[in-house]
Amino acid sequence: MNKRTLSISVLLCTFVYGAESAASDSIEGFWIWIALFALALIGILILFISSLQTRKIEQIHKEIFERQLEMEKNQTMLLSNMSENIYGMVNQALKKEERQESRKEPSMSLVRREPELSAFDGIENIEDRLLTVTNDLIEFLRLKSDKIEIVNETFNLNNVLNEISGYICNKYKGKEVDLIFDINNNVPRLLIGDSLHLGQVINSILEHMMERLESGELKLEISMYSTYEESIELEFQFHDTGEGITEEALESLFNPYYDERSSTYRGLGLFVSSELVKMMKGELSAQSQLGKGTSFTLTVPLEIHDRQNKRMYRLPEKVLTGKKVFIVDDNYNAALAIKKTFAYFRHEVRVLSKEAFLKNMPNLMPYDIVVLHESLFNQRLVDYLNKLKLGKELKVIALNSLLRVDEEQFSNDLIDVYLYTPLNQERIFEMIVGMYDISVESIGEGNPEKENALEIYKSHIQETKDITQSSFAAFRDKHILIVEDNVINQKVLSSLLVPGGVKISLANNGQEAVDMIKEKKMQFDLVLMDINMPILDGYAATEMIRLDPKYDTLPIVAFTALVLDSEIEKMYSCGINAFLSKPLNIGKLYTALSMFLLEGEKAAEAEVVAAQEEKQITLRGLDVKHGIAHANNSKVLYMEVLSEFIAAYGKSDILFKKLVNEHRYEQIKMLCIDMRGLTGTIGAHDMLELVNKIHQAILYKNQATLPDFIHRYHSEITALNSSIEEYLSLSGYKAEAA
Repeated sequence: MNKRTLSISVLLCTFVYGAESAASDSIEGFWIWIALFALALIGILILFISSLQTRKIEQIHKEIFERQLEMEKNQTMLLSNMSENIYGMVNQALKKEERQESRKEPSMSLVRREPELSAFDGIENIEDRLLTVTNDLIEFLRLKSDKIEIVNETFNLNNVLNEISGYICNKYKGKEVDLIFDINNNVPRLLIGDSLHLGQVINSILEHMMERLESGELKLEISMYSTYEESIELEFQFHDTGEGITEEALESLFNPYYDERSSTYRGLGLFVSSELVKMMKGELSAQSQLGKGTSFTLTVPLEIHDRQNKRMYRLPEKVLTGKKVFIVDDNYNAALAIKKTFAYFRHEVRVLSKEAFLKNMPNLMPYDIVVLHESLFNQRLVDYLNKLKLGKELKVIALNSLLRVDEEQFSNDLIDVYLYTPLNQERIFEMIVGMYDISVESIGEGNPEKENALEIYKSHIQETKDITQSSFAAFRDKHILIVEDNVINQKVLSSLLVPGGVKISLANNGQEAVDMIKEKKMQFDLVLMDINMPILDGYAATEMIRLDPKYDTLPIVAFTALVLDSEIEKMYSCGINAFLSKPLNIGKLYTALSMFLLEGEKAAEAEVVAAQEEKQITLRGLDVKHGIAHANNSKVLYMEVLSEFIAAYGKSDILFKKLVNEHRYEQIKMLCIDMRGLTGTIGAHDMLELVNKIHQAILYKNQATLPDFIHRYHSEITALNSSIEEYLSLSGYKAEAA
């Protein structure tokens, strides 16, 4: 008999007893009987309602519990089932490419240049996404072990934006999205802050928004606000025209999770970004409205490098200012952002929409510079502009997006410059100076007019196939200076080269590199030079190195995410010998090093080494093959993940014991969630199985069993640490090298 039935029985007995008593009395007894009857009915009704509410609450609890189990199931899959989906996507991409037949475009009255498209573009994009997840994972582990430092140094904001736009547009090449940088004219060129982590945050937000945007517009607005003394605050507002997200999804936006439907990993980059912003004493928030898009607002306190010279972009001759500029872009908002950038240089700018231009083309005679989207050029317009050029100095600029830089491009002698959005002040400055062929003083101490003593490889570096970590033993005893401010890139490059006997020195910025070379304490065989760095960027550093004839024969290879022909040409003009694009491709890196460091027999020996297969290593509790597959099939990245895992979670048994003894069950659950995703990713299957059992004990309220797991957790993590250390040692990994 349950409680509800017992309560009703008691009430009925009370009612019967009262009725019998009332029957033996007078009229007063009758009313007492009625009152008791009413009281009994009310009691029964209250019990019935209470029972319904109890059942409803139980049902709600059941649904919440089931949802929690489902959520935990999804979280378990975070970072642990990557390769299965990736391989499926790769096969799909290959089948799609096989179905496509090469077609020849019909002849046109206007010549169009058609790019060479790779048959593996789709696969490369998939690998890029996997590489992003791996890099985010390493950064996540570095955050957990308190390895990340905020370093405030002078940097060029436009260099940061150039590299971001190059990386984003290369990764999402071909998307029908208008990426716009709308930069307020009060934003200075040189700032003091942590450019590396600021760029990482901006990049992660743009990646997140691009992933969810099939078409439309994505705008980044940058404004500056004065705060106090020498400090200012930069505000970055990101807006897209996508579908938006629900309020529920918005609340968990900065929490990493695995999306089964799209087979992609969400939120890891945003989680890392939110933590970095807090470390920079800034704020990051998100807003969204279904049907109207999503917005992020990032504010970061910074300082101005030179308050007396905020503009920093001054055209070398007065004749270059006050030009009349006419702009028509495919996107009107993008045209307005371009107008703002030209106006910075005191130009008089008029913007017209594409629709209005096509409806009634205006008189372009009054203008000095005409900026038109490539899609507008037809034979009639070309004839008209050529006629105008006969009577005046008119500069014609063809405009397009970096996202579509590899599509067929309008080509005609009429065009003076090809300009690609998104834009910033530095790109417009360099374009104006170059367009009017005005010489500008070098960023460094001067740009010597002399031929480079080494060959310059202006073509894209080809990938050498079947390259592994052991292949780099071909460069044994060579000394390479890596100039790179990104610690992860430093560690990955060092982990790749040092085991093969390559000597490595590291410089965190261009100034450090120049000082190390000029001190002459070390003799370098090659310099791998990043371009976007604080204090002194790669352009200026290369110029300063080339000032001394002693270093004419020192090979300098650029390693950067910049992709525009104008940017690459600028590298060569500074003294760069070859260009290597980010993210790192070890086959291309091998080719670049071979071009300058190998000759004849050594090159042949290197090919033999590259063809050799590495022996498989079997270790207790660590599935190396599985782990490498989850690290973009990169042994070097996998070793980096393992090294950071030990630093962040190698002593987690101490934490687990403490949490159990203090009955901190919520923290134990969070530790389990982290460990499940991480151990699944690195191939630590035994540890994953144990953590799953602990997690189930928490979910099913079996906290009393947790002390039984303390010794098992200690034994398992100790064994895993031992296996990881053995693997890193056998692989030649040297943590101190980075």
